Amino acid sequence: MISPRLSAAQNRITPKTVPSIAQLGIDLNGAYYRASGNQIIAGNEQSRGSHPFECVEFAYGRAIERGLFKNSQGIGTVLNGDAHTWDDRIASSSYRSRLNKQARANSVVVWEADLKFTWQEGNTIYSYATDPIAGHVAFVEKVYPDGSFLISEGNHQARPLIKLIKAKTPVAKAAKFIYL
Repeated sequence: MISPRLSAAQNRITPKTVPSIAQLGIDLNGAYYRASGNQIIAGNEQSRGSHPFECVEFAYGRAIERGLFKNSQGIGTVLNGDAHTWDDRIASSSYRSRLNKQARANSVVVWEADLKFTWQEGNTIYSYATDPIAGHVAFVEKVYPDGSFLISEGNHQARPLIKLIKAKTPVAKAAKFIYL
């Protein structure tokens, strides 16, 4: 499948700017974020709480939205279950060559369950933790020359979040990537 190109607005995004959902072209009204176009949302629909997206639902929908696979087809048939199992599912499938430790745009990033990190940069202390049972996945929007990467993620929030993961931080070092 041909990888989608970044729009002119996306190409202007630098590590010093965190774009909006609109700048990334995320359309939450699209079918890929609804049960009719996203097998993970359809499977979770009966158990949904008041939150709009689990991380797996959002990452799967974002990959469909970017044209990287179609719902329930190709690599999309392997991506399901708790977030921390996505890399294991890929590793034991015919798509195992797509699992990597190097960030790449238009991939899914996976973090294991119950990770807790704290680190300091200058006078600022940062912390990061994943769900103790499910882990976490997100969609990699862009990778910068220094190895930092921009993600979009669902995580029980009213809207997806956009975050910059700085290279060489504990969070970046613990990441695994599924190339779509």
